[in-house]
Parts: sequence; C-alpha cells; structure tokens
Amino acid sequence: MKTGNFTKSKPTKHRIRHNKQLALMSLPAIVWYAIFCYLPLFGVAFAFKHFTPVPGESLWKNLFVNSSWDGTANFRFLLRSSDMPKIIGNTLFYNITALVLGIVIPVILAILLAEVHSKKFAGFVQMVTVLPYFISWVIVGYCVYGFLATDEGLVNHVLMAFGASGVQWYQSPQYWRVMLVAIEVWKSAGYAMVIYLCAITAIDRSLYESATLDGARFRDKVRYITLPLLHPTIATIFILRTGSILTSDFGLFYQVPLDSNSLQSVTQTLDVYVYKALMQQANFSYSAAASFLQSIVGTALLIITNAIIRKIDEESSLG
Repeated sequence: MKTGNFTKSKPTKHRIRHNKQLALMSLPAIVWYAIFCYLPLFGVAFAFKHFTPVPGESLWKNLFVNSSWDGTANFRFLLRSSDMPKIIGNTLFYNITALVLGIVIPVILAILLAEVHSKKFAGFVQMVTVLPYFISWVIVGYCVYGFLATDEGLVNHVLMAFGASGVQWYQSPQYWRVMLVAIEVWKSAGYAMVIYLCAITAIDRSLYESATLDGARFRDKVRYITLPLLHPTIATIFILRTGSILTSDFGLFYQVPLDSNSLQSVTQTLDVYVYKALMQQANFSYSAAASFLQSIVGTALLIITNAIIRKIDEESSLG
C-alpha cells in the first residue's frame, strides 16, 4: 500500500509467503550459521571459568557445574603474560601490512587489467592470479619448504651455484616477516582483484570516452574517474578487514613456517597462541579468553571505523 511518496512495508510473514523460493534458497545458509556460529556461543563461558573437567561427565556439566567462575582472571593472565606484547605486536604488524597491501596491490592489478583489450589474455591473468586463493595452506607450506629446505631447497641450490653459501631458512627469523607478507599477498591479491575489477567494469564507459575527447591521459582517468568511483568498494572492504585486525590467518603462520621453534618470535600470532594453548596445553579457558578478546576488539574497531567513514563519506559506510 502506498501512502504519499512512501511505500508501507509488508509484514515479514507476508513477504516470506510470497517469496517461498527465495526463502528456501536461504534456508541452508541460515541453518549453517545457526549450527556453526550461534550454537557454539555457549563456549564463551570457558573464558570466565576455571575449567576442570571430570572424566565421564558431559561437557555441559563439566563447564557449568564442575568448573568455578573466575571472572576476568583469564583475561588478566593473558594481558600480564610476558609473551603477549610480542604476540599482539606480530598480529598487528602482519594485519596492518596485509590490510594496506591487500587493497593497494589488487586495485592496481584491477586497473591495469581493465585496460587489457584481449579477453583471452585477461582471462588467463585472472585465472593465474585467483588460483592461489584456492590452494590449501598445507600445500603452500610444503611448496615453500621445497624452495627453502636447507639441503634440497631450490633457493639454496641457486645460491650455491653462484658461489654463495646456503641459508638455514627455518632457523633464520630475520627473513620471515617479508616472506610471510609476500605469501599472504600472493595468495589473496587475485581474489580481491576480481572484486575491484567487477566494480570497474560497472563504471559507465561514456565517462572514459568523454575524458579521452577532452585529452585526458590514462593517469588522469584513473585519478578523476576510476578511483573516486571505486571509493565505496574500497571503503567497504577496509571496514570489514579492520574488524579482523587481531585475527590472523592460522594456516599462514602455523603451516607455512612448519611450526619451527626458531621462528616463533616472528610467527607467533594470537591465533597460533590460541591453538597451542588449546591443543598442546589443553587450556580451554585461556584459549577461549584470547578468542573472546579478539572478537570484542574486532567488533569495536569495526564500529569505530564505520563511524569514521560515515563522517567522511556517508555513502561509503555500512549504514
């Protein structure tokens, strides 16, 4: 029913009844989120408990009956840990670097690829750059090992062929900050490039034609047409990635360095710490507290970043 210039929204039940097919299509996603995202939320209680499981008892009873409440003791232990500043520093360094490079490099690739007139070549470039995104970190880790192995690695063979001595890569942490960032960009840049490329292809081509008639060069078109119209897409991805600033890619920092003890000073991030606390020390409380801290900080940063973007350009915010 229309009233003036406004349309009265229909009740939810009415909309679902008249969009049964769309509702059925969304049902698997709703079930997936309910099972894997909302049902496990009771596990947040681990962060506030001194978990002491009794053999033979159910998880529910062990958590809510046999374990005592510790309040914020687990969080205080985490923040007072001597390793925590280094772990948080590593996490922030890698995520901020990946955030910047993960936007700049894909945008440059998308802009350059949009200028390629050969569809076959453009399709080939897209396939080559997107393919790494679908490769498992386990496979990437073994490929990296094939290049960097001390005795049989390709890199050391090349170095020795030129008269240089081989490097014990998995005992040399000074090289790994750059390597891990490069591997992260290599794996994710192609997928992000496709997103920006779709946004570029949606830009009205008459704008570029008019700019060409006015004598604009390639860099002028990029500066005054492409980048301003890409701004909402860049802002959206920036906001979403800011929300995961304390969440690192576990596979990158655990599988690729093969969990080498010599590299822990540069590969130990919050996600690796949570995994080791859970699997090696069976410390459910500390790992849950660290994960909960990640979620709280990430949510706060997402809200703050979105508010800042809204102040700068309301159309580029998430609402």
